Formats: sequence, structure tokens, C-alpha cells
Amino acid sequence: MLDQAELMQLALNASGADDSGAALGYLKEAVSRPDASGIAHYLLGAEYAQIKMYERAVGEMEAALALDPTLSIARLQLGLLWLTGGGVEQAALVFAPLDELAAGDPLRLFGRGLRHMIGEELADARACLQEGIRANLSNAPLNVDMQRIVNELERIEAGQPAGMPAGAVVPAAEPAEQPEEQAEEAAGGAHHLFLSAYTGNTAP
Repeated sequence: MLDQAELMQLALNASGADDSGAALGYLKEAVSRPDASGIAHYLLGAEYAQIKMYERAVGEMEAALALDPTLSIARLQLGLLWLTGGGVEQAALVFAPLDELAAGDPLRLFGRGLRHMIGEELADARACLQEGIRANLSNAPLNVDMQRIVNELERIEAGQPAGMPAGAVVPAAEPAEQPEEQAEEAAGGAHHLFLSAYTGNTAP
């Protein structure tokens, strides 16, 4: 019988090979057991986001945080799911505990920047996100996605049309509210962001 570590490694291998079906199978087995971890729920949520089952993705991220409230990367991703789905109040609530991290923690800075963005404090949002990018030395793919938001904020501040919504790093929990092409573009980076976030920076 496979243990939790084996199930998650097999899931990561399958996900890296773009075999979402196999990854889902391993992760659903992992979360069904009494020793299920927050990380297992987090990864399952990532796979659901990858196949555009956004409500289930939100549910698994919430389950991850219920088991491990210190799983900060899951908190960041859950907030982004809410934010891009239009749930700005829920996103702000989810991001808020990231302020309890150390002052220089990149996830704290990213969360603070996104909360500034929710409040339409664009210059402060951009400054926090850029500081987070500089502080994040362990997860380059996450920096790429945060830089995408910075670029959109700069376009908005300059009065130029945005290429995509400023928060659209992760697909929306309710994608019907987005134009189809925006939903597809947002979904394209979801797997990359979630999986890289786990493998590159799991520490709360």
C-alpha cells in the first residue's frame, strides 16, 4: 500500500508529465485517508484548477488551510482564486493572515500588495509586489506571475488598456464572468504557478 509521501511524489510526477487524470487519482486517494495532509489537499486543488474545476479547487484550498492554517502558499493561491473570480471581500480576508509572517517574507509582501490592489492603491500595490519579487529567491516561477501583475498595474497607472485583469494569475472560481479568451489565458499559467509554488517554496 502506498504511503502519503509516495502518493504525493507519484502525483507530482504525473502532473509534471501533464497526466492530470493520474495525478488526480493519487491525490484523491491521499486526501481520503485519515492521515491526509494540508499539502495533499493543496495539490489536489491545484489539479482541479488545471482542469478548470474551479469550485473544487477553492474547496480543496480551503480544506488545506483547515488542516494547516500556516500553509501560506495555499493561502496566497486561494486568495488569488477568489480575487480573479470577483470575490474581492473573500480574497482580502484570505490574504489578511499573511501579514503575520516575517516582515521580509515574500508571501507577506505579495499578500499585502494584492490587498492594496483590492483597495485600488495601485502605487502601493506595485511597490509591495516588486519588493516581494526581490525578496523571493527560491521560487522564480512565482516571481514571473507576480511580475505579470506588476506589468498590468503599470499599464493601468499609465492609462493604457490592460492586457489581462491585474489579478488574473489563477483561473477564476466562476469563469463565466470572464470573456472566454481571458479565462483561457488565465488558466494557461495555473498549473505552472501552483506546482512550482509547492516544489519551490512550501515553507509557511
